[in-house]
Amino acid sequence: ILSRSHFFAYLSKECAERGASVVYATHIFDQADSWASHIAFMQLDRVLSPLQRLDELPRYKEVLARSGEERAMCPMYVLVMEELQRQYRASGLFVEDYNDNADELVEAIMSEQCREGAGNRFDTEREKDQTSWVSGRLTNQLRKADEEERRAQRVAARIAREQEIAVES
Repeated sequence: ILSRSHFFAYLSKECAERGASVVYATHIFDQADSWASHIAFMQLDRVLSPLQRLDELPRYKEVLARSGEERAMCPMYVLVMEELQRQYRASGLFVEDYNDNADELVEAIMSEQCREGAGNRFDTEREKDQTSWVSGRLTNQLRKADEEERRAQRVAARIAREQEIAVES
């Protein structure tokens, strides 16, 4: 939690100083709403919804306004879960009626997403990697190779300057 807090503080500082934007895609919603300024939802058809200001989004305002037993302890999680429920209900993917039982709908959503993920597992198995470690290692190796090349260029330039100075002397 502390690391995430520092991470969000760092992103906020960098965005403010550089006038930059960050696209942060996550399944960890804890503290995300304290940092996010805009939100977009990935639709079931894998098309991104329009970008919306979080503080102007009526559904988010409604989640924040809840109190008592209805109070959202993690508003971003509640917002995203309710958006998923809305999308799945509207999709017609399920013939069962989940309108009165949100827990059953959540279970159906999780089951459907597991099936989708199961189809993708063959991609990672084909790549002989299940943790993305290989691609991360490759990126790190390429970065190190670039650093070594730049270092060699700096050393060569320094030696050339020293030789020029020695010749002039």
